[in-house]
Amino acid sequence: MSAPTIRPARKSDGDALAALWQELLTEQQALDPRINIADDALKRWRNDFPLWIDDSTRRMIVAEHEGRIVGYVHAHRWGPPPIFAASSEVYIDDLYVREEVRGTGIGSNLVQAILAWAEELQADRLRMGVLTKNTDGHAFWKAVGANPLYTTFTIEIENESKPEKSSERQRRIGF
Repeated sequence: MSAPTIRPARKSDGDALAALWQELLTEQQALDPRINIADDALKRWRNDFPLWIDDSTRRMIVAEHEGRIVGYVHAHRWGPPPIFAASSEVYIDDLYVREEVRGTGIGSNLVQAILAWAEELQADRLRMGVLTKNTDGHAFWKAVGANPLYTTFTIEIENESKPEKSSERQRRIGF
């Protein structure tokens, strides 16, 4: 495989990136059913995508091979709550590479692009999350030099008075 082009995402990449983002969510949901995708998730993503491209506190980088986007990383500047000592971090929201090109260095190249941006910002570190059941993701992050910081636990609550999810009308954050 020839080397992919690593470049900033453009608004014209929206459809291709939306498809990759949906693949990412589908893979995550298959690993852990607690990843429950909202019916309007794609609509919300499409609403926010153009804003992310124009936001100087965010970066979205794509890997393009033979005219096709095969991976992307999306990150934003982040800082801890004020109860902690001040630090500057870059949080990686998403990193996804199509299954058929995994293991070719694309993911590492995308991380390097975000690292370069973080260095420009003089950030102290990158931060990211990975599902506990995503053993390939854990191996990847360890291979690029990431170290675990904390683990998030959940306890599922059975509540008979909860309405069915399909008919549930909750106040949602966002549009």
